[in-house]
Amino acid sequence: MLHERVHRRTLLKAAGGLLVASVLDLHLPGRQAAAMTRMQWTEQGVFPSSGLYQSTVFRPDQPFNSIEVSWVAALPQGSSLRFSVRFSRDGSSWSDWIDLHVDTDARDARNQVTDRTYAGPVLTAPSQALQYRAEFIPNALGQPPRLEQVEVAAVDTSPPASFLSTGQAAPSLIDGFIIPRAGWGADESLRFDSKGNEIWPPDYREIQKVIVHHTVTQNEEADPAATVRAVYYYHAITRGWGDIGYNFLVDWHGNVYEGRYGGPDVVGGHALQYNWGSIGIAVLGTYDTFDPLPASLTSLERLIKDRAPNLDPGLWTFFIDKDNVPNIAGHRDVLVTDCPGDRLYAKLPDVRGAVKGTGPITASLGVPASSARLLSVSFSPTTVYAGIPIRVDAVIQNTSSIPIYGQEPNSGFTYLEGQDFDSANYPKIEGSYRVGVDFSGNPGLPNPFRWGTPAPLAPGQQATITGYIRLATPGTKQLTASLVQELMRYEQDGVFPATVTVNSPPTVGVPNAADPTVAYYQATQHNVPNFFQSYWASNGGLMMFGYPLTETFEEVSPTDGKTYPTQYFERARFEHHLEFQGTPYEVELGLLGREVTANRTKEKPFLPIPAFTPTADRDYYPQTGHSLALGFRSYWHANGGLPVFGYPISEEFQELSETDGKMHTVQYFERARFEWHPEFRGTQYEYLLGQLGREILINRGWIKAGS
Repeated sequence: MLHERVHRRTLLKAAGGLLVASVLDLHLPGRQAAAMTRMQWTEQGVFPSSGLYQSTVFRPDQPFNSIEVSWVAALPQGSSLRFSVRFSRDGSSWSDWIDLHVDTDARDARNQVTDRTYAGPVLTAPSQALQYRAEFIPNALGQPPRLEQVEVAAVDTSPPASFLSTGQAAPSLIDGFIIPRAGWGADESLRFDSKGNEIWPPDYREIQKVIVHHTVTQNEEADPAATVRAVYYYHAITRGWGDIGYNFLVDWHGNVYEGRYGGPDVVGGHALQYNWGSIGIAVLGTYDTFDPLPASLTSLERLIKDRAPNLDPGLWTFFIDKDNVPNIAGHRDVLVTDCPGDRLYAKLPDVRGAVKGTGPITASLGVPASSARLLSVSFSPTTVYAGIPIRVDAVIQNTSSIPIYGQEPNSGFTYLEGQDFDSANYPKIEGSYRVGVDFSGNPGLPNPFRWGTPAPLAPGQQATITGYIRLATPGTKQLTASLVQELMRYEQDGVFPATVTVNSPPTVGVPNAADPTVAYYQATQHNVPNFFQSYWASNGGLMMFGYPLTETFEEVSPTDGKTYPTQYFERARFEHHLEFQGTPYEVELGLLGREVTANRTKEKPFLPIPAFTPTADRDYYPQTGHSLALGFRSYWHANGGLPVFGYPISEEFQELSETDGKMHTVQYFERARFEWHPEFRGTQYEYLLGQLGREILINRGWIKAGS
């Protein structure tokens, strides 16, 4: 549907990137349909790796009142991007910069397989120009985010004069107070594709929960109906859902707007799997630091009474896959998000009480208090190199007479030094239990590293929570553990102390060992023991593996969890397996290809392809579901094949190199990445191995990019 509505006007190359300008003209039938126009631009290949990027000024062909921004980026853990936009009403003077908020509303997890991040629309006064900027924030190890593409759009959702002056009677209010879709100018044609099929047919469930949101748009906007239309357009067209996701919306005047088409009990699209059996109500505005106005809260309470009359506002019950969800909940009660903002979330106890006719309700009525204890906490190893994970194992027991509940992050989550539960997007959920870890000299939030208990823990039940911490600063620190019931109390604080020593990484150059069984490489100032040197020389040497980047050190292999003497080279990791001494398997290469792509298995190049009969120039490997062809196939067979590189785990595709910042045709294997360099066609440099060893060390913070 979207492609048929878009008319491509221009294709421009500017500033080394690609700008695609397109216009979406919606000429909508019916007096109650508000015409909308969208113009979009795409930038790529123009972004720095650090600092602040400020885009060109975009000037659409006609005024607009809504700005949409989405982007594709690779974010090393703990790094982040901050986007903001500004607009100009007259084309010369500018508004202040407005921070963008990532959109966490969603229709269905099954429809959300995408690498694109969206920000909610920013509503403006009628304007002539816009601009965005992106701030690149590295993690504690100095790894910056990589921004690949940004799409920015200017949308006009203001109604034409004919819509405002039809002279016909306004549509009747639903239940005497809800403005129907026709009343705020919904274009019902957006719900259908080019063949007349409804994109998102209504589905119905009995209402079990009310989930409250904020739209993260401007507060006290001059034209709330235009905001509703902008959200509708954003959900229906930009996100491709075919309708607005919220069941209802409430503005700052207290006006209530019908959202999702379909009438009572229709399933909306606002909280992934928690859409079924819930009503999603969004209060227009942003309530992180701004208090919702009384008129909004009064209408919210009236709407809940009207549309969920059988819900007990004082109960917390099981819902979908979560225990202890309040019947009147905030978005953050079911998913990891800041929504509906701290200030609106803080008003929900008052809303529950007003609906029930009591005082504020902060916890399930009539339920006894819960409690728990940490039985043990261990940290291992207690001596590590900077950037190597420290494992935390905590045994917790429910000592109360009722179940206790945790929250994310779950066991297995890794924190970086400088990161905390808040910056990792796991804000506190009232009443949930988490194990926290603090360290001496911590200048930030107490117990910044927190992991939730497995859900739920029955009375008397024990469970082990395992988490990981990567400390980047060499030195000795004391770690302690705590058990906290979020926003309520600390059950234990500063218990099970342990001293941990963080050493400088083995990438630091060293003198020649002057040992005849060791080779020394002056280029990187590292010694290579004979067992690694022999494998290096026999299997391609410098061209295949590059120079050593570390000394030999003991490391736990991610492949089997065992500890081996290990040494990193530019393009590989060598592991010494003493159990196979004297055999061809004494030295093995680490599975670096699998390790660096562990989070990319859902990307198209990594998805298995249909099996086929091999041909003269193309092989198929059922072990991984991928093919190997042409030049990469010849290079694979000529330089060691399966024992050296492993099976292919992707198809060929274009990728921006972290090493040289250029686009290359690449293919990933279990132990390597092949790169094609056509500029060296016909030479020994036409096909090269990607520097995965270097990239892993960069990601650990052991070496800097470009070194």
